[in-house]
Amino acid sequence: MIALNIDCSHTADKLKADVLNISDVPTGLDFQSLAPLEMVTNQFPKISFGCAIALIPSNPKFIAKAGERVLMPTGNDNRLSMALENSVNSFCLWGRCTQPMLLKVLESTGKVLQIHSDKGFRWPGGSEMNLLPLQILKLENMENIAMIELFADAPFTIEGLSI
Repeated sequence: MIALNIDCSHTADKLKADVLNISDVPTGLDFQSLAPLEMVTNQFPKISFGCAIALIPSNPKFIAKAGERVLMPTGNDNRLSMALENSVNSFCLWGRCTQPMLLKVLESTGKVLQIHSDKGFRWPGGSEMNLLPLQILKLENMENIAMIELFADAPFTIEGLSI
């Protein structure tokens, strides 16, 4: 599992420890095809969502591009789940949150394969209007991934998901 925090502000476009530029993030599912405030369930092939809604963020901390649609959990518990039609061995998701996002990966039987949190995540100081760093959670070479649960201690958005 690789977890990266990337500062996507206008002053930083590269991860210091690697050569990953923000343009290297995979394209993933097209959330722009969703209507604002649309409940997201099974609009995409081979994946179904639980507790997800499509939004255009109004908070400047969550806006990477004007008018961009993102997914956000519904309800107050800041949880979102994704069930896959067929098991996979890799995926990548990226989003923004003021706290570390916690990722739980499960088999189809419900057995937990891995729980991951980027405890090193820190929201950089500065203006309340600064764009939050992009948290990229990438998992590779793992077998039988059938469900993904994502949660945090604060509201979060998902800008992209690639399976």
